[in-house]
Amino acid sequence: QQAKPHDLLRRLSLDLTGLPPSPTEVAAFTASPEHYSEKVEALLASPRYGERMAVPWLDVVRYADTVGFHGDQNANVFSYRDYVINSC
Repeated sequence: QQAKPHDLLRRLSLDLTGLPPSPTEVAAFTASPEHYSEKVEALLASPRYGERMAVPWLDVVRYADTVGFHGDQNANVFSYRDYVINSC
């Protein structure tokens, strides 16, 4: 059985961005679910997609914004995080 349009959009959005769709996105998609491939392309072009896909890579390199909980000094490694996000 095929999923209902609002369920399909919710699954798609959560899988690609990690965030649920907004009510306006749901209303627009429900009105014309035949534009599925366009919605996929829009979500893939979203910066949220890059952030979602970067998480496993940052976990692998043990990325952290600080050097540890006991000292908690700032580590200036934001440029690496941004590079990984923009690469995804």
